[in-house]
Amino acid sequence: MEVKRYKAGKLKGEITTAEIRKLIRAHNKASSIKIPPKSSREDIIGILQKAGYSVNHEKAELRPVSKGKVQKLKVVSQKTIEKELPKPKTEAEKKEAKKKREAKKQIAETKAFEKRKKQVEAIEKVKARRKKGEIKAPKEIIYPEFDNLKKLEKYYREQLDKFLKTEGMRFINRIKAPKITIKEIKDQRSEIKKLGRKRVLDILDANEDLFVEFDDEDDTKYSQLEDLYETKMSVISNRATARINELKGK
Repeated sequence: MEVKRYKAGKLKGEITTAEIRKLIRAHNKASSIKIPPKSSREDIIGILQKAGYSVNHEKAELRPVSKGKVQKLKVVSQKTIEKELPKPKTEAEKKEAKKKREAKKQIAETKAFEKRKKQVEAIEKVKARRKKGEIKAPKEIIYPEFDNLKKLEKYYREQLDKFLKTEGMRFINRIKAPKITIKEIKDQRSEIKKLGRKRVLDILDANEDLFVEFDDEDDTKYSQLEDLYETKMSVISNRATARINELKGK
């Protein structure tokens, strides 16, 4: 087995840090020497010494040096590496593994496409049934009224998050459809904005007396809740813009 060594500098002739790590991995199949992430060469050598080992660079081995150990430590050599660690893959094996990864990726992408396609088709069926009168139009929303701002804000935030997780995600999945047009994306973006105002933003208007009843600080709270809505809804607008640019070939 070829062992890599430094060819120049003060470490010339010594095995590389990567080779030392390989020896430690072989050792750890039987017992454990923990090497923290981003440890330097000096750190690794120090950890080995505390564990009772030194590095024999000539033979590329880890040799026990501690005399006070209850259990005798074993020499970790290149034979240990061959026995304990998996053999490096050949070029043919690497190509075969890459082929399997690509096939698995293709299957995952096909499944995702089919799922989005079914979602779009289901939505189109609902629209068609609604036009025929088979499905009634949504009932008018009745907004709850609150007696203090704290309760109102809690409910408002819950409804905003719920809207984004349901209607927002449905919109994002719809615009991923391969055959969707730019006009359809713009129309659907306009519709979801209207729906968002109706489902969420109008909650504030239904409770506007809470803001008028108190002082200017509560008026600021109204603006803050409005800004929260605009900020969270911008995620949807940004996804739509990105998809439009993708279809335009930008």
